Amino acid sequence: MYKFIIIIVALLLTIADLVGQDTQDQILFDEASWSVLLKKAKASDKLIFVDAYTTWCGPCKTMAKEVFTDSTVAILYNGHFINTQIDAERGEGTTFARKYRIFAYPSLLFIDGNGEVVHRATGFHNVEDFKLLGETAISPAGGLREWNRRYKQGERSPEFEKKLILAKYAAMEEDYLEIAESYMRGQKDWSSLPNMQLIFTLIDDPNSSWFNYMVDHRADFDLLFGRKAVAAKLQHLFLKKPLGESGDPMKEVDRFYSKVYPDLAPKLTAHFKMNYYRTLGQMDEFAKAADRYLSTYGSTDADELNNIAWTFFEYVDNSVLLKKAVAWVEKSIELDPGYHNLDTLAHLLYKLGKLSKAKKVAKQAIWLAAEEDIKLSSTEALLAQIRDR
Repeated sequence: MYKFIIIIVALLLTIADLVGQDTQDQILFDEASWSVLLKKAKASDKLIFVDAYTTWCGPCKTMAKEVFTDSTVAILYNGHFINTQIDAERGEGTTFARKYRIFAYPSLLFIDGNGEVVHRATGFHNVEDFKLLGETAISPAGGLREWNRRYKQGERSPEFEKKLILAKYAAMEEDYLEIAESYMRGQKDWSSLPNMQLIFTLIDDPNSSWFNYMVDHRADFDLLFGRKAVAAKLQHLFLKKPLGESGDPMKEVDRFYSKVYPDLAPKLTAHFKMNYYRTLGQMDEFAKAADRYLSTYGSTDADELNNIAWTFFEYVDNSVLLKKAVAWVEKSIELDPGYHNLDTLAHLLYKLGKLSKAKKVAKQAIWLAAEEDIKLSSTEALLAQIRDR
């Protein structure tokens, strides 16, 4: 009787463990090798969901912490997929990344037992978008693989084409723009909300008719997406435009911004010049342009201030300019203190010969990064240099 009770208790504990596994509030990831996972997928007739990540990818960490631990996500993915995580820069992951053409992180792939991609996307997805991604992969209507097949067979309904374009864009499939341009040529009214959203999302060529349309209808895009977002988009595109056709590239910049944003033209032109010279690698001109821009207009962007200050550390030797860079990165720390801008400040102080202050700030940077899984090699090397002097 005593043995019988022990057996019953053991069975109950086993069942409880199994039930607990099924109802865990997180995705359960299988750590088997890729070849074993493919066999499991074939045997179970399930797709493999692959979270392809890197250790330095911030959005990857956010998804792991906030999305993969959602109970509704867990129910969907544990119930319908064999889930695995692959570090695309280590071991078997490097081969996987080459085979499946992974260029951005996180890359989220749904692969069948034959190793063929059924659906995929890149970038951070919140809970609802991530659930929709999984539901699309298992839908009878299919994902990207099925949609590509239907497109090749001649399906061209506007609703279908738009869905395909956006999915290919999210998956970084190279022909998304070709299909989008074909789709837009068939649209009589580019001013409709869906078409303007498509242009704003996909535009990538400053020499395209889309770019000219955005410039000519800038006020309409401002109303839809916000002036700041549209200005940033146009500046990013214009930075890619070959300049100098008129003999003076900066005159072209002035004319462009005077047409698009006449009230902001001086500021936008000054910001463009700074980025333009950095892109060309003309660091002396960049330093002058950055000093003029920040001295005149300032910045409330912590990352921008930190990036400029770090570039000064790397390329500027003038102590007056380096002291200005210290002030900029201190402003960055005031706006958003973090390891990277503290590390920049420590390096600038060291370059200015302020060793005790540099050492103190470097230690603060390392302390702040302790729980963030950040590589500290540059800061540790700096501390070693300070000790050696």
